[in-house]
Amino acid sequence: MNASASPLDRAFSALAYVMPLASALDAGSYFFRFLASQAPPLLNIIRLILLPLEPLIAIENSIWGLGVFILLFLFVIRNEKISRFIRFNVLQAILVSFVISITLLVLGLLQLTGDNLIGETLSNVMFLGGMAIVIYSVAQSVLGRYAEIPTISDAVNMQMPY
Repeated sequence: MNASASPLDRAFSALAYVMPLASALDAGSYFFRFLASQAPPLLNIIRLILLPLEPLIAIENSIWGLGVFILLFLFVIRNEKISRFIRFNVLQAILVSFVISITLLVLGLLQLTGDNLIGETLSNVMFLGGMAIVIYSVAQSVLGRYAEIPTISDAVNMQMPY
């Protein structure tokens, strides 16, 4: 826990989770198609919530996302002048985004992402799991707490002993 995280640290930490949000939204095509047919008002509410983040999600889903990743890794995570709270959350967001993206890539290579039960189920699990992690992590960041995600947080702590 970090009760001393400043409001600015909390905001930057929460903002880092746009990366895994963009990755999770990539996996949500089946889920959004389901919402469009079964619960259009809920889909509209989700779109309204995501509207302010659209420019950041668009950047993250383009080639510029790689540049953002490199800049964050070089100038934020390895910079001891930036608070550990921000560095921890940025690295954790990068790892969550990486896990979601690699999993979706492997599913695509194994041709498990199609209009079949297995593909839809795995994509929905990646989407809902990614969204749960993003919502939990943003809430913890706003509260000034470290979001403890099993295995991922351990990996982050091993990479950032200082």
